[in-house]
Amino acid sequence: MNSGRQQGAPALVRIGFVRRAVGLKGEVEVEPLTDVPDRFARGLTVSVDGVERVVESVRQSRGGVAIKLTGIDDTVAAAGLRGRYVQVPLAQAQPLSEGHYYHWQLVGLAVTDAAGRRLGHVHDVVAYPANDVYVVRGETGETLIPALESVVKRIDLDAGSMVVELPAEEEVR
Repeated sequence: MNSGRQQGAPALVRIGFVRRAVGLKGEVEVEPLTDVPDRFARGLTVSVDGVERVVESVRQSRGGVAIKLTGIDDTVAAAGLRGRYVQVPLAQAQPLSEGHYYHWQLVGLAVTDAAGRRLGHVHDVVAYPANDVYVVRGETGETLIPALESVVKRIDLDAGSMVVELPAEEEVR
């Protein structure tokens, strides 16, 4: 267990984002927020907007996966889920490989640069197609740190810390 870090662990972990209703029978197109391709399986219990539902069927769609959930039986009900997250209990979260972290594990980490200067704490993690960006807030303001191996030198969840090596100012332009 990570000393202190688990206290901020969410009860539910997001595994998908509902993009839109699909068809007439209540399917929704979900953008997976996981690298595990078969994460959405028939019989999986998920939470959407605070309501537990069971995945009745799954198929690939052009924007991700199309799933049918119990209790969502028409286009109107499916459209009502647009913009919501599909979540599972933390205990069902897939373990990540070495060097990969859930966003909630990083929020709150103390960030210092390679010289030991305090930059602040990770306030948020923003996902972009190329790479995530850590939003660090401290006494000197906000710093955006790309989640790249060349920049992030060490993450220690047990110690609650992250060490980064920021590019020189002239390289940032």
